[in-house]
Amino acid sequence: MTYPLYDAEKRLFAFEIGNLGIDRRGVCRIVETIPGVTLTRRPKLLSWFREQVFCEFLVDGAEYIAEERWDDNSRYWIGPNPPRWLPQTEKVHRTFARR
Repeated sequence: MTYPLYDAEKRLFAFEIGNLGIDRRGVCRIVETIPGVTLTRRPKLLSWFREQVFCEFLVDGAEYIAEERWDDNSRYWIGPNPPRWLPQTEKVHRTFARR
């Protein structure tokens, strides 16, 4: 399940996914299936203990991240870095919504 996040103009700028049933490496595996993506950083050993941002990737040249914003949260945040509206976010969101 995804939780879309919209800006003041009602444009999708990021989204969250529940992390039950999917770990950080699983997020990266899904990211790799997105057309036009280059994965630039995977989770390190014990990333859940020491990394808020655990996955970085480029979508058609735009930088995106996946992070667990509030430590031990039940959701992962996925969106551009820095957070803002980009048209590529729709493509990323569609891929996660289909899983």
